[in-house]
Formats: sequence, structure tokens, C-alpha cells
Amino acid sequence: MLVGTTWKTRPLSAAQLNRMMETWGKLEAAFAERGGAERLCWYITTDGSAGVTVNKVKDSDTADAWALEASVALGEFLELDTRILLDLDTALPAITKAVELKNS
Repeated sequence: MLVGTTWKTRPLSAAQLNRMMETWGKLEAAFAERGGAERLCWYITTDGSAGVTVNKVKDSDTADAWALEASVALGEFLELDTRILLDLDTALPAITKAVELKNS
């Protein structure tokens, strides 16, 4: 299962930025220690105001726990949007069926 998270920074003071980075570091350490997930990519915009990550997780419980933990830990600092992602091979049959239903 793939999980995508986009984020956008909230206005932060220097102290909040430092606290966010400390919290994020702890979250990343817990993420690595716990296992069950692998980060496939992590991108940040050149101005540092937003980014995206894609993680491969073993199951929906892992996805749910990770998304909730990240939201609670970082929600003060970031606007987070986490969603399940589908690759095209997985999505295409459902898309085709939806188009057939719509056109019938």
C-alpha cells in the first residue's frame, strides 16, 4: 500500500521552527525503529514552504497509525494531507469501470 503526504508550513517563529525540527527528528526515528514502512521519496520545494512524501506501508493499520501520529506531532507546524495512493495498474480497472458506468 502506498501512502502520500503533502505538507505546507504554517508561519513559524525561530523557536517554533527549532521545536518542529526536534519533533520531526523524533518522529522519523520512531518511524524507522517501528518498521512496516519504507519511504520511497521525500521532496521539498526550493523555498522550504511545502513538500511531499510517498511511503510504502505493509497494511492499513500501519498507514493509519503513521498518518495520525504525524498529524498530531506536526499539526501545530504543518498543514498535512495524507492519502492512499494507487499505481496506474491498480487504478486503471476501477477508472475504466467508472467511465463505463458513467457512459451507460
